[in-house]
Amino acid sequence: MIPNRRYRKISLCLWGDTKFRALSPAPPNAQTLWCYLLCGPETTAIPGVLRSGERGMAEALGWSLEGFRKAFQEVFAQDLAKADWTARVIWLQRAIIHNPPSSPNVVILWGRTWQDLPECTIKTQIYQYIKAFMEGFTKAFHEAF
Repeated sequence: MIPNRRYRKISLCLWGDTKFRALSPAPPNAQTLWCYLLCGPETTAIPGVLRSGERGMAEALGWSLEGFRKAFQEVFAQDLAKADWTARVIWLQRAIIHNPPSSPNVVILWGRTWQDLPECTIKTQIYQYIKAFMEGFTKAFHEAF
């Protein structure tokens, strides 16, 4: 079998690794923030759904809150992410397209994560988006959803 060269697995442990943390940090910028949003420790089992506040992520990245907000504004302006900072929910709308569930069991795991998300407008939007996305899947996936 030929490995898929379009995708790579990145461990969430990367961000906590001593040697990685000893490297010179990137200044606040949208590209670094985007990578962090995709594979940072705040990600959940649901593709593209993160649980964190802006201060926590700024601190994790070693950035000022102002620098974080500027970088996030760039990501937001490109329609790559939405956030409810009060509820501490971030959503990368298209992440599920690149990380579809591999089995109904994965969808069941999403349900466990779902229960832990606070009620907010973005949670409703996520539900509607995932529901529409799941239309193309088999009955077993629908039942799991």
